[in-house]
Amino acid sequence: MADEPLTSTGFPIMLMQLSFARMKQAIKGLSDEQISFQPDPASNSIGWLVWHLSRWKDIQTARVAGEAEVWVTDGWAGRFGLPDDRNGNGDTPEQVAAFRAERGLLEGYAEAAHDAALRRMRAATPEQLTRTVSSPGRPDRPAYRSLLINAIDYTEHTGQIAYLRGMLTGPGWLPG
Repeated sequence: MADEPLTSTGFPIMLMQLSFARMKQAIKGLSDEQISFQPDPASNSIGWLVWHLSRWKDIQTARVAGEAEVWVTDGWAGRFGLPDDRNGNGDTPEQVAAFRAERGLLEGYAEAAHDAALRRMRAATPEQLTRTVSSPGRPDRPAYRSLLINAIDYTEHTGQIAYLRGMLTGPGWLPG
């Protein structure tokens, strides 16, 4: 992974890349059963977290770029058997527990959403970053603020995935 140029999008792109690499490392070698593990019925599983953070990365960067999400355009919603507008926000504990995705499908969507997000961010103009975007249930805000909130959410969820990985396999899974 090469360093991005120092631009208004360089830092967020590097953050996305580093978080994505850490997420991939945390799920490497896990079984489908481990990916679906919930420490408590009201807790998120690794699989749900990977899907949810990928959905929001796809949603937020698509809004900035003014294009449709790969979740819809590339048929991922249908492959997951979920509605086009489902993204995890507001999911009930029952919906989280019912979420199951085979690792290849999950990794495929995470990769597609990540690649689209990087492409969108590399092409983002100052005008796109400062225009107002809407998110259901949230106040309208400049696009850069939505991306900032998304970056924080992404790193927090990546940390949750790493924590769950440690619960499942113990120390030593992350190379120094």
